[in-house]
Amino acid sequence: MGNGSDAVGVAALLGMHDFVVTAQTERDGEVWLAIETTTTRLACPSCGVFGVGNGRRRVLVRDLPIAGRPTVLVWAKRTGRCQETLCERSSWSETSSLISPRASLTERARREICRRVGEELDSVAELAREFGVGWATAHQAVIDHGDPLIEHDGRLEHVTGLGVDEHTFQHANAARRTQMVTTFVDIDRGRLLDAVPGRSGDVVRDWVKAQPFWWADQIRVAGSTRSPVTPQRSATCSQKRHW
Repeated sequence: MGNGSDAVGVAALLGMHDFVVTAQTERDGEVWLAIETTTTRLACPSCGVFGVGNGRRRVLVRDLPIAGRPTVLVWAKRTGRCQETLCERSSWSETSSLISPRASLTERARREICRRVGEELDSVAELAREFGVGWATAHQAVIDHGDPLIEHDGRLEHVTGLGVDEHTFQHANAARRTQMVTTFVDIDRGRLLDAVPGRSGDVVRDWVKAQPFWWADQIRVAGSTRSPVTPQRSATCSQKRHW
């Protein structure tokens, strides 16, 4: 791929400042990048004593798309052995804040999936296909990064327009019916506030009643983004009259 500075430069350009890109190729329309960390010595995570190298282990992780193409990182992880006789740990693998242990997606890819579900209202299934992972993996990214935001009342501050919509959560098959969720959106910012299983007026009314008492006073516009006759719109407008 060129000299060492080129490898570091490419990694920095991609936002992977603690890595170098050692090779690159394209497979079936996907970008594959071979990467490794810039670390030269590994300290035991338990006792802190520098260990000895114990080879490398390759890990495949999917990252943010490059130029619209799915990206796969092939990380040659260093492994080490601890020579401290009193240490309880005999071996370990290096870690990175970019890639969690046993992850199939980088953390920034997981955050991006959550952001696009929340801000752009993309479906989990669509994003799973785009990033080349299973539905459950993409959904877990939304849960892990989205739940802390949903549980924080601060997300409701400055919300003056509430939009309500419905989305297909899982399509019907031989074992289940089509599963629907109702989403609540900050109209002004295009930001997802919450998603609740079901699609009825009761779902909307129960969600609104569960919000902090101070929140209702600041809502000036409330309605459904679907047809004017949907139960979501009726429930939203009905609940608004009781605020």
